[in-house]
Amino acid sequence: MRTDSFASPDAPLSVRLGPNPGGRDLVVGDLHGHFATLRRALDELEFGGDDRLFSLGDLIDRGPRSFEAKAWIEGARFHLVLRGNHEQLMLEALDETGGRPLHGHADAGAWALWQMNGGNWWHFRSMEESAEAWTGVLAALPFAARIETAHGPVGLVHACPVHRSWRELENALEGDAPANHLTRTRAIWSRVYHGWPQREIGETGGEYLGPVEGVRAVLTGHTSRREPVWTGNILGIDTGVHIDRPGYGRLTIARIDGKEIETFSFAR
Repeated sequence: MRTDSFASPDAPLSVRLGPNPGGRDLVVGDLHGHFATLRRALDELEFGGDDRLFSLGDLIDRGPRSFEAKAWIEGARFHLVLRGNHEQLMLEALDETGGRPLHGHADAGAWALWQMNGGNWWHFRSMEESAEAWTGVLAALPFAARIETAHGPVGLVHACPVHRSWRELENALEGDAPANHLTRTRAIWSRVYHGWPQREIGETGGEYLGPVEGVRAVLTGHTSRREPVWTGNILGIDTGVHIDRPGYGRLTIARIDGKEIETFSFAR
């Protein structure tokens, strides 16, 4: 049982996909409800039927149209969506309350944490949406993906891989030991590659921070920067589309199938 992760029993925790035979492979950073920006970006990039679009997670919270996320996950445009920490927050909150908003002194635990991090949009949708339908979709999201390209494989994870090789990460995601739980937590929460270890998720400053073997690059989101940032062979592409501060408010999409990985940023 993988109850700590709220993962569907038959859902893979990591996936491997072959190369795209006829189009481009595009990876989008944290969206936080800004689906209108994504639509415009895909139009500008002339996204076509042979192209594949991958999401690093955090489709929901803090932005204007989080309620669209389930339809996007189930629709045709995303080839694959990874789990982010905000999807995890929602899963834990709905599990705690059954999807019913809590009020007053009842606010506690997972529900309170989700509300503090942008989950208030659910107050306006809970009468129209099935909590079970949402949790079924979110619980099937994997924590990592390895995409083959003509120039070598590329790894995708929401936050940080924190392992010397991609195979080590894949192996560490599986299982029910404390170390497996910790790897899944770090995959969606860690910021150690940005210099911010977090003791609350078991980080002590001794984590591996070098390049990840077995892939030519790893793309991550989660930690917002003004520009895409390389750390070794790890590229962070969260440029804070939801942030109202100078230099942020942009959505970044990376193209990973070419000889060089290119990034394109779009104002909100």
